[in-house]
Amino acid sequence: MASLSTELETLCEVLPELLDSMDAGILLTDIQGKIEFCNAAAKILLNTHQLEHLRSIPGGSVQKELVRAAIAAGQEDAVSRPQTGCVRWDHLLPVAEGDHKVLQIRTRLVERKQHKRRIFFIEDVSELRHAERILGGTRSVGFITDDPHMRDALELIEQVAATDASVIFQGESGSGKGLMVRLLHQQSNRAKKSLVEVNCAAIPDNLFEAEFFGSVRGAFTGAVTDRIGRFAAADGGTLFLDEVSELPKHHQAKLLKVLEDMRYEPVGSTKTHQVDVRVVAASNRHLKELVESGDFRSDLFYRLNVIPIRIPALRERPSDIMLLAEHFLKITTGGHKKKLGSAAKHLLLDYPWPGNVRELRNVMEYVAICSAGPEINDSDFPKDFLDRMHLGSSVTSSRSENDPEAIYDRENLLQLLDKHGGNRAAAARELGIDRVTLWRHLSRLGISGKDSNNHLGH
Repeated sequence: MASLSTELETLCEVLPELLDSMDAGILLTDIQGKIEFCNAAAKILLNTHQLEHLRSIPGGSVQKELVRAAIAAGQEDAVSRPQTGCVRWDHLLPVAEGDHKVLQIRTRLVERKQHKRRIFFIEDVSELRHAERILGGTRSVGFITDDPHMRDALELIEQVAATDASVIFQGESGSGKGLMVRLLHQQSNRAKKSLVEVNCAAIPDNLFEAEFFGSVRGAFTGAVTDRIGRFAAADGGTLFLDEVSELPKHHQAKLLKVLEDMRYEPVGSTKTHQVDVRVVAASNRHLKELVESGDFRSDLFYRLNVIPIRIPALRERPSDIMLLAEHFLKITTGGHKKKLGSAAKHLLLDYPWPGNVRELRNVMEYVAICSAGPEINDSDFPKDFLDRMHLGSSVTSSRSENDPEAIYDRENLLQLLDKHGGNRAAAARELGIDRVTLWRHLSRLGISGKDSNNHLGH
């Protein structure tokens, strides 16, 4: 049997080749982040031929991400420096304009002969994270999506969840703002504390202060006992200000004062209370426009608008329509076999969904319960839904008759895309429709970006 020293010599000889044959990327750095070793897989994953320092990795500061991840995992010393425990996080690496891949980075501090180094293991988890979101990664809050803009919003939530930065969600009613807030809270360090929701549009004007800050016994008629407010209830957790745009301006000033130092006094009391609350807001109106018109305080807007996240309307994310429709159909029927017929799918894709996901869920619950056969047809939809659909179709038909170029068969659309070099925005302008409407027609005819590219090559 070979001696230990011989075995070690043999291992050292083959170690470089062994490390280069691994699928996982491996980096070895000194304590300041200077890279001392980088295997072939790491270069491929990081899209580079040479790395000298962690700060040369694109997509944000890896060293800052390490510190944040260590703090979140409780693996830091008294001055928040990462210690010897294993720390992991997801790093977003840009690969093209508006696109990126997700790399999971794991690292551990190793010490040999009084020299400290960090070893990093890197894996591409882009497909895994995508699958988690679609198949259940966000199912705990009921969120399902296959839209790239929605995935961007979800990834941004993952990035900011561990911080205390104020986040404001803007989007139409029913688009999923409340679900996004719950997802943010669940992924934050405050998840074990309360998420307290306040509908700012439903608070009576004379009860604003008592609602937010609480009151003491005898403060006003009917105050027969002490009552805590929403800030106290959310202490240590998250306070969700839904429809914050509906707050009157004189109440906006009171809210801003508390947000600045997290101190308040209950109604009828002179005792000041201190709280630790993360504030998240949502609105279905454009707050910047309300600021410009003088209906919303600019100082409150900038206090809330640290991390703005826009939730696109359902009609702007048509790839989600069928995904969500099938999901709602399945959960409403308890998994029993019912499927959407071709005409039903066309209706769902053509409808503009002014009520967004909330309306889609209601419609799918109706057809799941009221349809007689295993296949759902267009006649199974609610009458008011069909009336709205036919009204929209008559407007479109009238416009098409007056515009001879507004023809939506497969060959004509492919020729139009060919004419504009595959530019869908230009094709939509020539048809006199928006890009979302054009996307629906292309989806209904089964025309993908690959199809139009192939047509351009003929």
